Amino acid sequence: MVGRLVLVLGDQLTETLSALAQADKARDTVVMAEVADEAAYVRHHPKKIALIFAAMRKFAHALEQDGWTVAYTQLDDTDNAGSIVGELLRRAAQTGASEVLATEPGEWRLIGKLKYAPL
Repeated sequence: MVGRLVLVLGDQLTETLSALAQADKARDTVVMAEVADEAAYVRHHPKKIALIFAAMRKFAHALEQDGWTVAYTQLDDTDNAGSIVGELLRRAAQTGASEVLATEPGEWRLIGKLKYAPL
């Protein structure tokens, strides 16, 4: 049975995230991505972006230590799709997943993009 993708965003770094609570550690893949779309949609101080990415990397490592399979994309990865939806599509193609578990984002802009994603 093909697992699902579990989206964890940079402002959702908690073990009590509802998407993680619904996921199956044995078969689902956590997807986390540093993407230009999210880092640049409004102007942020470069140190803020660096801090968010560092927290994401630390959280991804903690999830792996806890037994989760994590597909993590760094900003400078050559295969980085540049957007959350692009990364979900890329990871779906890699894993065969056709379902995504996600906790609703806090921004309408991203909710709209995810709602109409072709997954």
